[in-house]
Amino acid sequence: MSTFQDYLKFSDNEEYSQKQLKIIDKITLSEETEKAVKSINKEIKILCLAQVYCPDCRAIVPFMKKFSELNSNIKVNYLPREGNEELLKKLTETVKIPTLVYEKENNMSVFLLEFPNVVQKAMKENPENYDEIKYNFRTGKYNQEIEKELVNYLISL
Repeated sequence: MSTFQDYLKFSDNEEYSQKQLKIIDKITLSEETEKAVKSINKEIKILCLAQVYCPDCRAIVPFMKKFSELNSNIKVNYLPREGNEELLKKLTETVKIPTLVYEKENNMSVFLLEFPNVVQKAMKENPENYDEIKYNFRTGKYNQEIEKELVNYLISL
């Protein structure tokens, strides 16, 4: 199992790792989220296919890292995109990151592919603002909605 520290080393460029760590420091989970995450009383295995150089990954990974720190039942296995293209194609028919996958026994269920639902919805409703929406996603404008979306998924399992 690859850890968050392994994920930070998926790129030789230290600058990307530093950017990721700064983003993690800026994200503060709500009390409601902390309570919900701490209440999870069964093991949840998440496969996180991501690269630290990817700005979309740097926007999503902090949530998974913080959730796993709050509750040891949340196990996150980080895998790089490079070398796992076939797995991504098998799971999603494409090779996009970040990809979050719930693993239960021999079943794998993708629950996030490249962008969270809230961002995908905004992009679909306002295609003319795609670049602005993507920028806002990467800079944290959707963080509250993303936090809620991810925690709601985890507590639904």
